[in-house]
Amino acid sequence: MLPWTLARSMARSAATKRGIPLSVPEMQALIDQLFACAIPFKSPSGRNCFLTFKMDELEGMFEEG
Repeated sequence: MLPWTLARSMARSAATKRGIPLSVPEMQALIDQLFACAIPFKSPSGRNCFLTFKMDELEGMFEEG
């Protein structure tokens, strides 16, 4: 097994499973750990972890009309 394949497999098995509620301290710890990573923007599978929006873009999403 290639090193990155092993690392990806370990990360997936250790990940918080979908639908499991977390406490506020647990959520904060996950965020802190994410931003401590060398590449915090990508998951082990290469997908984006989060999106960023400019304030005017965000405001436009909530405008009525």
